[in-house]
Amino acid sequence: MEETTAIKLATRKRRLFAFLIDALIIGVFGWMIGWSFEDAILQLGNFGRAIGAVVVLLYFGICNSKLMNGQTLGKMLLNIRVVDKNSNYISVAKAILRALPFALYILLNGMPVSDSSDLYPSLILGTILFSIPVLEIYFAIANNKSLQSLHDMIAKTYVVSAKSEGSIDFTNNKAILYAGFALPILILAVVFAGSSAVSNKLIYVKDMQKIVSVASQELPISSITMYRNKTETTNFNGETTQTKLIQVSATKINKDENDTLLAVKIAKIIFDSGFTFEEDENLFIAITYGYDIGIASKYNSSKFNDTPKNWKEAVKAISILDKTSRKNKPTVDIKSDFWRNVANAQYIVSGTLNVDTNKIQEIKKSKGDYIEFNFVIDSVFKGDIEKKEITLRKFICDINGKENRCNDSNLFTLNGQKVIAPLVKSQRKPGQYAFIKSSVKGLQLATEENANKVSNEVKLQKEIIESKFYTEVCPYTKLADSVKTLIEDMLVASKAESAYVNLERLGKSAIPTIICQMDDRRELAIKSITFKNKSPDGTEKTWHYTPQVVTDALAATLNFVSWNSFGYIFDGASEEERVSVINGWRIFLWYLING
Repeated sequence: MEETTAIKLATRKRRLFAFLIDALIIGVFGWMIGWSFEDAILQLGNFGRAIGAVVVLLYFGICNSKLMNGQTLGKMLLNIRVVDKNSNYISVAKAILRALPFALYILLNGMPVSDSSDLYPSLILGTILFSIPVLEIYFAIANNKSLQSLHDMIAKTYVVSAKSEGSIDFTNNKAILYAGFALPILILAVVFAGSSAVSNKLIYVKDMQKIVSVASQELPISSITMYRNKTETTNFNGETTQTKLIQVSATKINKDENDTLLAVKIAKIIFDSGFTFEEDENLFIAITYGYDIGIASKYNSSKFNDTPKNWKEAVKAISILDKTSRKNKPTVDIKSDFWRNVANAQYIVSGTLNVDTNKIQEIKKSKGDYIEFNFVIDSVFKGDIEKKEITLRKFICDINGKENRCNDSNLFTLNGQKVIAPLVKSQRKPGQYAFIKSSVKGLQLATEENANKVSNEVKLQKEIIESKFYTEVCPYTKLADSVKTLIEDMLVASKAESAYVNLERLGKSAIPTIICQMDDRRELAIKSITFKNKSPDGTEKTWHYTPQVVTDALAATLNFVSWNSFGYIFDGASEEERVSVINGWRIFLWYLING
């Protein structure tokens, strides 16, 4: 039989250490819940705190009851227990009631109020949250006889030494009780009396609730808050500086969502609502990813702070980028081939076409590949060609060549006339040149209209490459984190093949992001890519590439996904060719966005 002593209340120190141990245990359990069910918890947003509240109620409700002899794990280690005034163990219901203040604090802390246009609900909620810990500490100190804190008084329980027994007859000082419960009323009165001063610092605007509602419905976020914040600072010279911010905080659901892109989308909703910014007021947007279940939390955040003018520039960029993701065609069709020919060409020249057409027929009959002929240059639109006369190699199509693919009719119809020819250096014979296309669209008559058209397009494309457009658009592209991860995987032999496949699977939505990552010359771990042609009309079942660096692999992926190309990098390339390919795709991105 265990030896017992007269009733003895547990000291404040023992109770505190027991509580800290229990808090640690609950925290570890909360971390395990978060780690195991992170994706599901993220969908709950601020309401995930209900999980923590339930855990607290169950832990203290079961352990502090007669089921566990009034002892949590912390109380077992400190040799104390929870009892009623007769030293009897309490029921589960009473133990849950005893834990209610803790659960309530966890549940309400961070809970969004229903109407952000009214400051008072927030003030009331804040007062409740502030009062719970204050009253817990106040009563724990003030009740010298019973040593009861707020939760003990609510459930009419005591904490005693584990081996002590007997009736408990301690009466708390009523003045202490009245003073304690008057505290929340006093706090609330002070807060409401000063609400006008508070509202000068934290001003809620009527339109904000509508903005929050729209953002919650349209964006992949679990929670969002918005308010106007004004702060004043005074230096030693007595000069006052005012900082004005519209502050937005949003928690995203998908960790792969681009933080910058999401922030700009929130800004777009704000601007679309007609919201009016005050003079010198900035827009501050914080994007967080993670969870808070009250007993454990995990967050990563990105913060963006800029003027409304700069935010609008970003909104403009993302608005036009969104056009690309709404296209349903498996290929990306943009205008005609004209701008594409200009972008593809290393050189664009004009001169008189002089071809022995009889020789073309002979080559076709003999199943030859190329015809070579001299071309005298009159003027140069693009590139540096010092020679006035060059040798051109032209691929000869088969007899049944299709009009829009390979067709030699332009050599016949334009022969003897002055033409504008987009050229590239011959891949098969150094020092020679070739037309960039074998279709009828590969050449144009050198009329004044066409010459002006080519000159203007060359000038435009040069401006596109040299402008800030590329750097302004790239931060807002979709799937940026996914593409960057797959690029890193390309550098690892064990991951490279799956990286190529997964990058292709991202499809056309990833095209802008892939273009933005092309300027990467790191060597690949596996220098072979094979894509399966999924088109039912495709004549080639597979497309094979042998890239050497990341630029080559991304160009191959873009070629396959979009059915477009800007120079071929099937077996590696020179630096000049890679720069040309990158510039071609950057121009493609410009046209993709602007049409």
